Amino acid sequence: MKFGLLPRIIVAILAGVGLGLILPDSILGITESLRVLLSGLLKFFIPLIVLAFIGAGIADFRGKVGKLLSTSVILAYVDTVIGIALAVVVAVLVIPQITSQGDPSKAGNELPEPFFEMIIDPPLAILTALLLAFILGIGATWDSSTVIRDGLLQFRDIVLWSIRAIVLPVIPFFIGLTFIKLAAEGEIFNNIPVFLGMFLLIVVMQWVWLAIEYGVAGAVSRQNPLRMIKAMIPAYFTGMGTMSSAVTMPVALKQVHSSKMIDDDVTDFAIPLFNTVHQAAAGIGIAVAAMTVSVLTTGSLPDTGSIVAFVILLAVIEVGAVGIPGGSILASLGILQSTLGFGEAELGLMLTLFAIQDSFATAGNVTGDGALTMIVNKWFGKGPGSSDTDRPAADQESADVSD
Repeated sequence: MKFGLLPRIIVAILAGVGLGLILPDSILGITESLRVLLSGLLKFFIPLIVLAFIGAGIADFRGKVGKLLSTSVILAYVDTVIGIALAVVVAVLVIPQITSQGDPSKAGNELPEPFFEMIIDPPLAILTALLLAFILGIGATWDSSTVIRDGLLQFRDIVLWSIRAIVLPVIPFFIGLTFIKLAAEGEIFNNIPVFLGMFLLIVVMQWVWLAIEYGVAGAVSRQNPLRMIKAMIPAYFTGMGTMSSAVTMPVALKQVHSSKMIDDDVTDFAIPLFNTVHQAAAGIGIAVAAMTVSVLTTGSLPDTGSIVAFVILLAVIEVGAVGIPGGSILASLGILQSTLGFGEAELGLMLTLFAIQDSFATAGNVTGDGALTMIVNKWFGKGPGSSDTDRPAADQESADVSD
């Protein structure tokens, strides 16, 4: 039986807390050295992930640009940025009340210095990688830029291999070492009620956003959204079980077809596309967790300017994040560093907190795709069961898109 990422993370947390309570200072110096080393390794991959996902995602649109595609991508971004913004507003109001149950200002025990430090510098700054991804990605959509496009797509494949072969196996060890540090400092148990409250808030906000998405979809399409919600229930539970939007996509595609509400061509185009570019529920989870971690580690929320930049850039990252377990948070680590100033301990907490709710985030992502498909169908569909032969030539070209 395969031992998935979430079980490994849970074991790492429990082992980390247990070891942190009993290890002597001489061993803690070694664990701190390993934690710093693994942190540097993860930070090395962060700008590469941003460059690969965003750049290749844009390059993949070459020859496919049309009203249906551009409208769908813009809709996904607007939906994601509003969902994240709403979650941040609620978190700013609620999280300080939740964290009052813990003791974020209490000083922890002082840990020994690492025995050794091996510095691994990232190849690019995060915002530099993001800007470079946009420039190369847009350039790769030109007809004459086949070499750049192929290079970006191959680079994404290399990064995806690195994530599966290096990053994902390392994450449980990094989380375990982080929790050794937190337990040794004596702060972890004070904040258990905070983490439980944060988890509840994330799930509630994801469900609220799904209700808003389907409410708007029903109003725009003038269809009963409850029919689509009922059809998407199997996709929701599949997403919870797999924690992968990409793996859940075939189920979502089948369920939208079974609803008999959407033009077949729109379904075949929109569901695979939104599966890639629509990660609103994941963004909501990251946003709420980020506000919580900020209060726990600094005693205060980030300033307004940092929050606004974080929301805008996080939505961009979520549109380009790959649909594999942990893809959203891995692609977002750079934004957490550059806009909110998160360091090693904060990033370790973010990886842990997101992994615990990742199943709900995936389920919310794929279920929300049904609502956005209803809206796109209102603007471009020809009615349930219609095919390319019923569609104008300009729309047929857009309908050929399938990721």
